[in-house]
Amino acid sequence: MTIHEVREKDLSILSNLFVIAHLNINSQEDWTSTTALSYLEYYYRHQPDLFLAAYCEDIPVGAIMSILKPSFDGIHLTQLEFFVAEEIKDQDSNEVKVQLLSNHLELADAKYHPTQIDGIISRNDVANWQQIMEIEIDPSFVFLHTKLDKALKQLRK
Repeated sequence: MTIHEVREKDLSILSNLFVIAHLNINSQEDWTSTTALSYLEYYYRHQPDLFLAAYCEDIPVGAIMSILKPSFDGIHLTQLEFFVAEEIKDQDSNEVKVQLLSNHLELADAKYHPTQIDGIISRNDVANWQQIMEIEIDPSFVFLHTKLDKALKQLRK
């Protein structure tokens, strides 16, 4: 397995893996190949050097991506997201996730020296990632997620 920057030609394969990854975790997000491709292209356009993929025999089997954002205490890696195919030839998917994350953070640190990582982890994965790296649950913030039409309807009352 090798890890390097995503190639544009691999975005469609990665978009299919992204959809499957969300199905495997029973995500309530209803991704299609088209919406996933658009999402991955967004990352690719905004921060291609921090969009890495794991390749087995030159075929992408997972990816990690984030975007840099200035903040009060320096640069933050935001919208950190990664996904890996559950069945990878001769590899454990958790091992691939750890390798992707490690490579991504080392690269970001060497190039941009971010001070924080801001991302979202499913409640099911928090304990696993707390064992792998120190993760703080910030009690002063809640992830905001709502439909725009519902928010506007409430605000107009």
